[in-house]
Amino acid sequence: MLNKFTVGLALIALAYYFGQRSSNSNLAEKSNVDASTLLIGWEEQIRQPARKMKRVAIGLNVCADLIVKATDLLKVMNVEPGKPLEHNVFTSLESLQQTFYYFFQRGAAVERFFSNAKLYQKIIEYTDTLKEKTYYIGGNAALMAQKMTDSDSDIKILFIGPVGPKVNAMFNKNIAVAKQCLRERDEVHLIMEYAKGDKWGDAVAPVATRLITSNDYANSRLDFLEELAANAKDFKPDLIALSGLQGLGDLTPEVKEKRIVEVLHQLGMLPQGVPVHLELASMADDATVRQLATQVFPVVHSIGLNEQELTYISKTNNGPHPDLEAVNGYAEIGAIADILYWMLTSLREGQRSRTPNLSRVHFHSLTFHIIATRVGTWENSASAAGAGARVGGLQACNFTTVIDPSKVELRIPRAFSRSVNFAPLRREALILDPTQPISVWRRGDVEFNFSPVLVCKKPLVTVGLGDAISATGLLYSQYLAKEMPW
Repeated sequence: MLNKFTVGLALIALAYYFGQRSSNSNLAEKSNVDASTLLIGWEEQIRQPARKMKRVAIGLNVCADLIVKATDLLKVMNVEPGKPLEHNVFTSLESLQQTFYYFFQRGAAVERFFSNAKLYQKIIEYTDTLKEKTYYIGGNAALMAQKMTDSDSDIKILFIGPVGPKVNAMFNKNIAVAKQCLRERDEVHLIMEYAKGDKWGDAVAPVATRLITSNDYANSRLDFLEELAANAKDFKPDLIALSGLQGLGDLTPEVKEKRIVEVLHQLGMLPQGVPVHLELASMADDATVRQLATQVFPVVHSIGLNEQELTYISKTNNGPHPDLEAVNGYAEIGAIADILYWMLTSLREGQRSRTPNLSRVHFHSLTFHIIATRVGTWENSASAAGAGARVGGLQACNFTTVIDPSKVELRIPRAFSRSVNFAPLRREALILDPTQPISVWRRGDVEFNFSPVLVCKKPLVTVGLGDAISATGLLYSQYLAKEMPW
């Protein structure tokens, strides 16, 4: 657990702690000891849920990810650094260059639609000249399906979405694709990765992350959405997980409105008692975010997101801390907790035309995770937060089963407040105890389950981390349904 101290005691303890660190000539050894201790703490605290999921229906977005080194691709295309400027949609190489430079300097992941189909295809052709490029399963929904079957060989997945031959061949055997959803070709998404310390012009990447772009209309349109409810009901799942709704921002307002109406129609046809999880991804259209927050969020039971998505939701819906930014992967813990509380109280209650379902938000970032739940709706959330945090470091470093403590590190303050806006939680600083790294606290009817992350020092994998984290968190979670429909 995280031991409670008053601010004064916390500051004294911190001064002593860091004084001890500075007097230790082998700081690397000290860091490794903390990581090893935290790994043991996770093992002691993380437990499987009382009732494990056996069948999960997952849709919608799926593609073939083409992964390249960003700076290598820019070089072969003769694209040089210019003005850093964020664009919501790519229409030219200049808009790609400016947006890439903007987020490269900040070390933040970003995903944007490339509206020029011919130019996008030319960029894909440029990748053929690269020495290193790799195809992987892509799309948040598809990655969640793959991660669940990687983690549990007994689980059965029904996938609903536009699946092409490349992806279908890469899917695990326990993933069955609804027969109506098989297509003749894959949608290809370009992922431009860069490592911490990579240089482009005068900028140096502060963390390892990526830019993602595509000319994918099938996933933006939510192709095969109409197949969701009927297939899910026939499959009789313990959980339904959805992703890809962020692509709605690429559509015209009229088409987008029709697809949101269909989303609500499909969700309305799902049986009561089966929880629905919505995984979010990078979003750039204010109107779409407001529509999702006001129309879709109240209907689903659970949401997964990162700091960029969380603060964007807050900013576009008059929530707290709208200008909060992550610095080198760290956003203030107390401010994040405030926004999560707002999502499960003010935002949730303010939109309802009926009793809202939303009762769980899984926040994941580079340095820490929080699963916030309405009290009495989900069980085993502390273990879920810890398991999700653990898999983040495991996958980023491309470890198979065990994390090497010498290759990871903690990057959060050893003392922090649990709120910025709520005085009782703001006045008490908490000090991390690596022997019991998972902490639980409450604010009103909302429970917070916190875990630090052991951050990979030299990440080998950046794509799909959020999806793997959310999938793992769901496998460790148990929804307290009054009665399952089957």
